[in-house]
Amino acid sequence: MQSASAQWFDEAYYQRFYFDKKTSVVDPQHMERLGTFVCSYLKYLRLPVLRVLDVGCGIGLWRELLAAHFPQASYQGVEVSDYLCGRYGWTRGSVVDFASDAPYDLVICQGVLPYLSPADLQQALHNLGRLCKG
Repeated sequence: MQSASAQWFDEAYYQRFYFDKKTSVVDPQHMERLGTFVCSYLKYLRLPVLRVLDVGCGIGLWRELLAAHFPQASYQGVEVSDYLCGRYGWTRGSVVDFASDAPYDLVICQGVLPYLSPADLQQALHNLGRLCKG
């Protein structure tokens, strides 16, 4: 098995799976519940959240949720899709090898890992550990 190619994630892909209400895989109510749960749990643990990295951020579903719960936090979206980087201004990169000068308080990587080959998955998991502060 090979990792998904960056070319898969073009405008047509996002039109079909995110912007067309008939074929969208996004459930806004689910995202609201999930975001509230994650942010509430982080608050319960008293973990300060000042720097957030969303690797494979897609259309940025987490950005507004996090801003509502942690308005002081900075958000960095990283995406392999040239289309989305151009549309939203995300940083072009991959969970496999994205690097940062400083670790993040919260690293989100939702819906990305199933697209990776076993070898890339191992590298990605190791890289996620490097990107996390805790």
